[in-house]
Amino acid sequence: MKYFAFIFITLIYFSSCTERIDLGDELPNDLPPYAVVEAMISDDTTTHVVKLSWTKDLDNDQAPDPITNAEVTISGNDQEILLTEDGPGLYYTPTDFYLIPNTRYYLTIDNVDTDNDGEPNLITATDSVPTRPYLDSIEIEWIDQWEAWLINAFAQEDGSETNFYMFNAYVNDTLVTDTLRERVITDDVLINGMYITGLSTVFLQVEREDEFLYEGDKVTLEIAGISEEAASFLFDAQEESGYSAPLFSGPPSNVEGNLKGKNVFGAFITYSSFKASTYWSDEDYKNGN
Repeated sequence: MKYFAFIFITLIYFSSCTERIDLGDELPNDLPPYAVVEAMISDDTTTHVVKLSWTKDLDNDQAPDPITNAEVTISGNDQEILLTEDGPGLYYTPTDFYLIPNTRYYLTIDNVDTDNDGEPNLITATDSVPTRPYLDSIEIEWIDQWEAWLINAFAQEDGSETNFYMFNAYVNDTLVTDTLRERVITDDVLINGMYITGLSTVFLQVEREDEFLYEGDKVTLEIAGISEEAASFLFDAQEESGYSAPLFSGPPSNVEGNLKGKNVFGAFITYSSFKASTYWSDEDYKNGN
């Protein structure tokens, strides 16, 4: 699985069953570039990054241009930190920074001219940090008919409110749910307040080199508590970036995030996380586990 990075679809090629549309002829040439903000910050004590870039033209096959020299701050829990740009468009927190669950945080981005009028524009966003269950343990189950490993979770779910979760998987401490579409987003409607016994979460597929498990490989599952707004954004982004199966389904569109500002896409997502690990044994496969 190939994680991460938000998928922001601004203008895409789309063909129907009756007519091919050449967007190069149909779209105006003066569409302004939009600022793209990718910010996912957790309660882990580590260096977190906010990535800023510009959208690009359809016929441009180069990497998006970074947004440099911005002023990026995160505030909450009676503190405010200024992120440091280390590499074009990459803004880092201090190494000892972490979020506090049940706290609201605010992202502020300044000194970015998003409407090309020569004056800086302000970009803001806010998100809360929900709690998440502690994983008691995980198990790896081989599913023969799907030729895949399934990671099952065991935990006590909090029944006090509706919660939203995101699941990620690591193999030998390397993130393998490393594209947006591979992250598992769910609510707790079916498990609210229950003890979770073997909840199916992430599949590891044999045809993916980074997901193939060998004897003794370490497998880690991460559960993240995310806000309803974050879950909605991630789910909608997955829907819009995926294949539209119905013949007459509409083309993908821009997904609305929680950013406030002019000509800006993306989201500021804060979350709490917990990880549990186990090791794959070929004996589990032989025993049908």
